Amino acid sequence: MRALALLALLCASACTPDFAAPSSVTDLRVLAVQADPPEAQYDDAGVDPVQVRVLAVDPRDAGPIVLHAQLCAATDSRRCDGGPTLDLGEQPLSATLLVPPEVISQARNSDDLKGLGGIRVQYSFSVQNGGTPVYASKVLLFSPRGGTPNRNPALSQVNLTRDGDAGGFAGPGDTLDLPAGVEIGLRPVLADGSREDYVTTDLRGNPVTLREQPRYSFFVTPGGEFSADTADEPLDGGAPPDGLTRLTGHSGDGGLWIVVRDGRGGESWTELRWSVAATPISSQPVRDRQAHR
Repeated sequence: MRALALLALLCASACTPDFAAPSSVTDLRVLAVQADPPEAQYDDAGVDPVQVRVLAVDPRDAGPIVLHAQLCAATDSRRCDGGPTLDLGEQPLSATLLVPPEVISQARNSDDLKGLGGIRVQYSFSVQNGGTPVYASKVLLFSPRGGTPNRNPALSQVNLTRDGDAGGFAGPGDTLDLPAGVEIGLRPVLADGSREDYVTTDLRGNPVTLREQPRYSFFVTPGGEFSADTADEPLDGGAPPDGLTRLTGHSGDGGLWIVVRDGRGGESWTELRWSVAATPISSQPVRDRQAHR
């Protein structure tokens, strides 16, 4: 337990600056990693390819981000620091992987459950743009061909509110014109089919049907601030009048990211831009100053 606590502390200190909110992005950060499909399948004929997309950002624009990656069996440290490792060398932030069958076999053999619930192969990597490297990882899940594999959730839009009143919506790549110091509610909207039912096995070996419980993480560059770093998708699909979090723009312009995870390894994100008006904006709802590309 002590080792886990120390590991969590080290991870937290490596991921965010001291005393900074987790949603505040001030330097090089890995915000999300998507595997598509999140549950790849295999059989005697071969293994499905997996596209890995890394959301790594640095608002300082300190230069190109370089990524180095390895494949191995899942480890507690989330690094390939023991056992057989396949060094992939330098990789793009979006790469299609053809995982060798022997890597999957090694991962299965090192798993105490021998692949029950899927074989987990760890994609461990570092990103660097001239300064200290940042480390992260993603578990790639492989299951025997057949059945219904998991799919990544997706966001269709973000609904906006001001003082509880509807204020239009924004789509990927849009820019929000923000009045300085005013809270704008954000409510991410899942695309159709993003919240899936799935069958798992309980401790007695009985099949159980469950529904995914998506969770959102919010990130913003300096000059903007979120009231909540994370939020769960409401069970009834509704949302508070002020959204699931509130964005306040204080000065300048920048970017924001909303990451959604389904709790089963599936994740995706949407990116928006924002800009704070240099002069006071009227108190009209946000919809009268529509988001623009």
